[in-house]
Amino acid sequence: MAISRRSAVLGLAAIAARSTAQTTAAKAPPRIGFITGAGFPELEQAFTDELRRQGLVEGRDVVVVRRFTRANSDDGRIMGRELANSDLALVVPSALPLALVIREANPRMPMVIGTCPGMVANGFAQSMEHPGGIYTGIDELPPGVTARRLALLKSVAPAVTRVALLSTTPGPVAHDIQLADARRAAAELKIETKPYRASSLEEIESALDAMRADGMNGLQNFQGGLSLANRQLIVDYAAAHRLPAVYQARAFVAAGGLMAWAPDQSEQLRIAARMAAQILRGTRPGDIPVVYPPRYALLLNPRAARELGLEFSAELRRSAEIVGPG
Repeated sequence: MAISRRSAVLGLAAIAARSTAQTTAAKAPPRIGFITGAGFPELEQAFTDELRRQGLVEGRDVVVVRRFTRANSDDGRIMGRELANSDLALVVPSALPLALVIREANPRMPMVIGTCPGMVANGFAQSMEHPGGIYTGIDELPPGVTARRLALLKSVAPAVTRVALLSTTPGPVAHDIQLADARRAAAELKIETKPYRASSLEEIESALDAMRADGMNGLQNFQGGLSLANRQLIVDYAAAHRLPAVYQARAFVAAGGLMAWAPDQSEQLRIAARMAAQILRGTRPGDIPVVYPPRYALLLNPRAARELGLEFSAELRRSAEIVGPG
């Protein structure tokens, strides 16, 4: 009888332990990945703050596994693969190159992509309104944005006649979309354009040398995380060779670049956080529409203009945000 009672007690203890373990596992918060460039702490902060505003407290409601990549390194590929093959509910890559690495490493990993020039063109969505599948995010290439940048450059620097198109956009599709848009605008503006593609720091340097040899007198930078990571090199080249240039992000103008027609990238990461919160609460990624950035802003650097012998009109200044000394 004693042995029987002892067995019963042990059995009840085992059941209780198993129940406790199951309860603990059930209460474990979901884990999500977040990966961005090490030089952009404001993006991670925007994402983290918005998660909190959505009522997701880290450690209680969600665990965020963060990774920060260094420029011109293999970090993106190494860290992207690591996250792709981790036990995560989803990953939020801040840029297209990281999303491509994650999809290649694990096509079953859901993603909210913070910046993707061409969500449909790159195969992450069937359509903007109904992505389908396991991806959604923010498409930073609305129709006409490339043409708009080129027209702004020509309005500020009317003497520009030969514009170099520096493209570090990964994959052929988004590059081709931007190139076609730029060429249509160039025909209307009566200027020549020539594309220069680069997929590494060394290729950016070679492209810049080729622009000089080709006698280009203007520069437009296409979407691309690689050029953003090497913005100071590009901005300094444009200044040294007196090339009026238009860029795709605020960071270029803050680094001394002439001008940009750009979205608020921090706002894009806030949108990504809201999308991630929806997914964690049960919405399928493919049911969350892909969106364009809510607004684009004209950013002007008067000091860069003066050094190029240019002047922004009063009308242009009224519609712009001045970055740096006025």
